[in-house]
Amino acid sequence: MNEFDYENKVKVLEEENDKLKGLIKDYEKEIKEIKEALDSTNKLLEEYNTFAKEEINAYSDFVQGFVERKYIDPSTRVYSREFFDKIFFLLLEKAFESGNNYGLLLIKIPELKELKYEGEYHKGPEMEIGRILRRNVRLPLDLIMRYSKSQFAVIIPDIDEETLFKVLDRIKYQLKNFVKSPETLEIYSFYLPKDLTTTKEILKYFD
Repeated sequence: MNEFDYENKVKVLEEENDKLKGLIKDYEKEIKEIKEALDSTNKLLEEYNTFAKEEINAYSDFVQGFVERKYIDPSTRVYSREFFDKIFFLLLEKAFESGNNYGLLLIKIPELKELKYEGEYHKGPEMEIGRILRRNVRLPLDLIMRYSKSQFAVIIPDIDEETLFKVLDRIKYQLKNFVKSPETLEIYSFYLPKDLTTTKEILKYFD
């Protein structure tokens, strides 16, 4: 083997070595990218599992609320304040976001503040007021909630404005003919999202 052949072989080996180094570098880069992708996927799975667990727990707590009957106001048989706190503003925010038409009635009956609860099966004024509200809406599509002892909220989805006014008139007429002090009765009607655009605007109507 002459010196020229030796130098050529050395050169070829060096070129092959450089190619191998390049391939190794490419593989290392590819392995790093795969590892980063796996880490990202594992992180997303972990976040999803945490979120799913929270969703399941929230749903379980929600169902438990009905099992324990804490979401039902026993004196009127409409949804309770606990249910209101979980659902009301979330539902309205979704209504504003979607742009769907909703009717909202806020009803204040001051004389109820003085009434004492006499038991779930006592057919007193509160029970009759609950019955008046229930028979004028489409259960279970519409939601009737008791915010406080003297305040109620009614959410009516998928309703046109004219029908909302008819529902309002019926409820107002029946309540005024039932309560002892009809002059103190207050009912506020809103057609969403036309009349209100944020839940903050509603807060001022609650005591």
